[in-house]
Amino acid sequence: MRKFARYKFCGLPALPFFFLLLYQLLPTPPALAQTDSLLSLREVEIRSAGIADNGYSIWKADSLPVLGKIPLSERLFWENAADIRPNAPGTLATLSIRGAGSRRSPVFWNGLPLMSPMNGVIDLALIPAWPGDALSVQYGGQSAAQSSGSLGGSIRLVSKPFPQQTGMFGSLTQAFGSWGQSETSIQAATTQSRWSTCLRSAWQQANNDFPFRNTAQLGAPKVRQVNNFGKTWNLEQHNQLIINSKNNIKSGFWYQRAFREIPPTMTQTPETTWQRDRNTRAFLSWEHRLRSSSVLQTQIAWLDEGLYFFLHEKTDSSRAKTVRINSDWMHQHNKRLLLKSGLLAQRQWVRVGSYADSTHWYTQTRLALYTSGERVFSSGRISMLLRQEWAEKQGAPFTWSVGGQFNAGPGLLHFHLARNFNLPVFNDLYWADYGRADLKPEKGYSSDLGWKLNKSAFTADITVFQVLMDNWIEWAPGADGIFIPFNLKKVWSRGASVSSAWHWKYGQWNGVLSGNYQYVKVTNQAVYAGEPAILHHQLIYTPNHSAALSIKAERHRFSVAYLHQFTGPRFVTSDNLQTLQGFQTGNLMCNYSFPFKKAQFSFGLRLQNVWNTTYQVLQYRPMPGRGWRMEGSMAF
Repeated sequence: MRKFARYKFCGLPALPFFFLLLYQLLPTPPALAQTDSLLSLREVEIRSAGIADNGYSIWKADSLPVLGKIPLSERLFWENAADIRPNAPGTLATLSIRGAGSRRSPVFWNGLPLMSPMNGVIDLALIPAWPGDALSVQYGGQSAAQSSGSLGGSIRLVSKPFPQQTGMFGSLTQAFGSWGQSETSIQAATTQSRWSTCLRSAWQQANNDFPFRNTAQLGAPKVRQVNNFGKTWNLEQHNQLIINSKNNIKSGFWYQRAFREIPPTMTQTPETTWQRDRNTRAFLSWEHRLRSSSVLQTQIAWLDEGLYFFLHEKTDSSRAKTVRINSDWMHQHNKRLLLKSGLLAQRQWVRVGSYADSTHWYTQTRLALYTSGERVFSSGRISMLLRQEWAEKQGAPFTWSVGGQFNAGPGLLHFHLARNFNLPVFNDLYWADYGRADLKPEKGYSSDLGWKLNKSAFTADITVFQVLMDNWIEWAPGADGIFIPFNLKKVWSRGASVSSAWHWKYGQWNGVLSGNYQYVKVTNQAVYAGEPAILHHQLIYTPNHSAALSIKAERHRFSVAYLHQFTGPRFVTSDNLQTLQGFQTGNLMCNYSFPFKKAQFSFGLRLQNVWNTTYQVLQYRPMPGRGWRMEGSMAF
């Protein structure tokens, strides 16, 4: 089986009528003073982001005492109540936010959607979160801001590759761990007054041959996982050029090659199965300040995705290419009114071996117009977003959202209401013999209501929510028993979430204690095709209860963190007759740094699954017991 691991890794802006009318009706204070500096341009950019965030419950990741990058699947699994579903270490890991499923919980890298055009899913195990990058989870439907797919929430990862001060910087990190883990990462950056550049690369591999008890076999014998080798190479390059006080150019490039064997389940006979992923992503953006209060941002992006799957002595290949062009115009009319309009054009090409014509490139063009505005009051702010999208050979509904936050006692009351949609993906439409061109878009509504407290040392957020999704697309057996896609049902998700953080100081120690909890109930409210017995039952693999607790502390050059995660029982059948046991895991990590001459040296230790918990995220797919990882880094 090892021989299979030897593959080489080879428009014009316009002010909408709605906001013209809004401006005429609302009182406005005097205009902002005219300035000519980069600072005012960046202030407009920051306020613009606030329109799409207004009213939402948002979780933002803090730093951890780790030296290298972390797969996004592990970062979220450790410390967030989002439902992460890894098949095994390093293998496919999907995401479901508020029970919406992996196809309705998108991930964005520097604003680019990473979901596969073929199946609508993104593998979180292949997304690296580098130290310093900004990671956040925004809960709730966001179709008016993010387009198709954002029904339960979204993940946003923004690269922060450049140091704050000018000069040349670099680092080299080496790590080793249990079950043949090995990783090398390198970063090099130069920051000057007008330009910056950064190159970062990481190579990792692991045998992942951990021991476990196979409870599906008689006597639950202790065995080792087989056919689970994997290796990944990531290369990123980022640039920034400040031409003058009015023009700023940024670019990013991400080259990824991965090879992973796919282990058998507890009930399967081992056989050679593997997957190769080849991803290339790039973007170029231009930010131009028209005047002191207006900014035009234009971005062009290219995404190239390839997947090669080997099973039963046959390799199935899939390829997707996407080009995106979008332009946003933002205008800070005065201190109380911010306006934004934009245009998006996207073209996708997909070729899959299992489609009706395996040599043909299936295509789709999408266009979108959107506009938004935010009005600030003395007691809070309110925003509205409107979006109309057109998709070739498919209809996309008009979407909107309204959000706001207002002073309420010692905290803020926040709310959000949105109409959302999700278009069928290429596999749904063009799979050989089974794809259906008559599928309707998924659509529905989402709402949030919460209260947020933000004191100097303590923060808390309590939110209740609901998401209603109609025409839910699912592959289910037809009358002949063959799985085909249906607009199967109507799904209702509702629940509550609580998060809090306490920043403390004891002597020379500084730290933070934080936690979050989520209760979600996701049931089928109507069934249009299939078995009506699933009505009013919880969706499979969606826990009612999930929680995370973390404590982090640092003193001088030493830092330590303990992260505890809880996932409740989950149903594994649609009739809710079979249950997968809940579980808890703990992770301990520490780091010590010291200077030597002109370099900074750091050493870290990570213990994963500290309590040696035996658990499964997906039925009959074992997860490893206690493991370790040692890291060393030199930075200059």
